Amino acid sequence: MKKFLLFFFLAVIGCQQLMAQRLLLETLKTEADRNLTELMKQPVPAYYISYRAYERTGHAIIASFGEVTRSAPFSQRTFNAAVRVGTPEMDNTRQLKESNERDYVYSNSSGLGFLTLGDNPAAWKMALWQKTDELYAEAAKRHEMVKVNTTVKVSSDDQSPDFSMEKAERYVEKPIHFSEVAFDPKLWEAKVQKYSAVFKENRDIIEATCSFQTELLHKYFVDTQGAEVFENRLVYQLTISAAVKADDGMDLPLFKGYFAYAPDDLPSDEQVIADANWMSKMLSELRVAPVAESYSGPVLMSGQAASVFFHEIFGHRIEGARLKNEADAQTFKNKTGQLVLPKDMSVIFDPQLKEAHGFPLNGFYVFDDEGVRGQRVEVVKNGVLHSFLMNRTPLDGFPHSNGHGRAAISYMTTTRQSNTMITSTRPKTEKELRSMMINQLKKEGKPYGYLIDQVSGGFTNTNRIQPNAFNVTPLLVFRIYTDGRPDEIVRGVDMVGTPLAMFSQIAACGKDYDVFNGMCGAESGGVPVASVSPSLYVKMVETQKKARSQSQPPILSRP
Repeated sequence: MKKFLLFFFLAVIGCQQLMAQRLLLETLKTEADRNLTELMKQPVPAYYISYRAYERTGHAIIASFGEVTRSAPFSQRTFNAAVRVGTPEMDNTRQLKESNERDYVYSNSSGLGFLTLGDNPAAWKMALWQKTDELYAEAAKRHEMVKVNTTVKVSSDDQSPDFSMEKAERYVEKPIHFSEVAFDPKLWEAKVQKYSAVFKENRDIIEATCSFQTELLHKYFVDTQGAEVFENRLVYQLTISAAVKADDGMDLPLFKGYFAYAPDDLPSDEQVIADANWMSKMLSELRVAPVAESYSGPVLMSGQAASVFFHEIFGHRIEGARLKNEADAQTFKNKTGQLVLPKDMSVIFDPQLKEAHGFPLNGFYVFDDEGVRGQRVEVVKNGVLHSFLMNRTPLDGFPHSNGHGRAAISYMTTTRQSNTMITSTRPKTEKELRSMMINQLKKEGKPYGYLIDQVSGGFTNTNRIQPNAFNVTPLLVFRIYTDGRPDEIVRGVDMVGTPLAMFSQIAACGKDYDVFNGMCGAESGGVPVASVSPSLYVKMVETQKKARSQSQPPILSRP
């Protein structure tokens, strides 16, 4: 009887969820069509409207030094509206030259709105109407500015339209309800307590947290060309992090993240505790490690470090919408058909991959945030640049989207990365890579090189006004000596450089792969991405001393 009641209860919830999904999809669709019909009659006619909506439900738990500091469910329903006026050939999104319009095109959050959590179509329509009316007024005004700007400024190098017309698809998954999610808050509270308690034993550590979050995201998209999309995204994320402070004030953090699409795919308690103990040991060694001097020479990178390296120095520079901006350095725009990497290497972006090399990938999706199906793009094949990532902002020679139009719900869409895959047809063993580096160091008369083992992320500048450079932030770095001494941990290293110079120095890939799952926080806000790469040997890398805090270590002893 109990099983029957549970089945009946879940069936009722499933039916309610399906009805709510259809209600919201229909409301978004009918309001987009209704509003466009009216706005097409205005003196400056609109030609396109789209609505995105996010329903987030989940639970977040945080523990520090063995005690839970937060455990709370969360729920939110938001939307983002886009209104285009003029024509696809020239509309309100076109860049205004010699102005601060980069902020408008890439970081405009005026389309953000909120929808009631209750299923109330009348309230939803009111919110959609208010936001659409506001956006139209702004778009019409800006379109007049665009027309004036195009007559008084030099013509653009890129003559492609402002918007691509794509096939409208209907893709609607069956909704998942959060009550169906395999998640026990008490179980995970006990786990994060246990994981974070590991750091209590090490008195060098001044900060330590463990966080767990499960999130169910319902993604809606409709537009006035007939697209209708609904996707579920259910993820589980676990992170352990801790930090020490050196006597000279340098802050030294380490972290380890785990990502999965099912709770059973997260690591065992034994594995997480072992990782936490390893982190604790490394942090104590880091605290008293020597500060690295500025360096220029051969470097080995782990797969995790190489993944971030490619994301920063290459991925952002092949995002199509960026290459259309007159202020962008457009590093690779005119290099299609040219050799940009060693002939054995290829770079592929594929949002349809949910896992690779045994790693779940955070950049998975079926449709992008402009209603276009995500496509596999072989950007570099056998070292030769062939293509770019594209959203619905065309580029000369690339008139259509390949499903890489993405944004956080707060922002306008632009071209963004998805899942990055680095491959080599001639991989080397770890021993071979190390031997290659040591031989090169001896030729250059250098006593040591560096192994960059873990990184926290990085940033890059792609515009023309400032130096076109990147910075990758290592967390764990080792000196590798040519005389056979054991590897030595060092601290205070930042990896810097310019993309073309750095690319020309990549010499070989390893056989071991690692993943970097994270959030990329570029112009259109934080979007989930993944990068999978083998380890790398790079013949010439430049490092500089990391900026350090000037605050003293804690005066009081830790309790």
